[in-house]
Amino acid sequence: MPVVFSRACEYALRALFEMARHPEQESWTVQELAARTDTPAPFLAKTFQALVKGRILSSYKGRKGGFTFARGPNRVYLLDIVNIIDGPALETDCALGMPSCSDLSPCPFHQHWKDIRKNIIAALREETLATSATAKGVRKLGKSGSS
Repeated sequence: MPVVFSRACEYALRALFEMARHPEQESWTVQELAARTDTPAPFLAKTFQALVKGRILSSYKGRKGGFTFARGPNRVYLLDIVNIIDGPALETDCALGMPSCSDLSPCPFHQHWKDIRKNIIAALREETLATSATAKGVRKLGKSGSS
């Protein structure tokens, strides 16, 4: 069960990290990224269309078609990706799934989650895709650990 991100966001991040790890590759197909990151291709294709609309990726048709970064991975913050795929849920939703949870009407976990969420958002706002993808010691995200 996802703790912070939706499944779609997890898949998108896996694929984008893979792309950022291999800047020498001009473009990527959804099928190639799905295989390398153990994600379902149809699901990944849908999330990539959202990332194209959000100007994280560009897509090209034809023999050398596929997806490329619209801007360098060093200029893409993780919070940009999360907001495009998951919307404001990280910043607004109750950790326990309660429909109305606020400082005025808190759930039992509200104050803890409020502090945790603040730290998560700060980290996502500061961290770029390139920095995370190329951090020393980071393991590969696919089933076979391919890179």
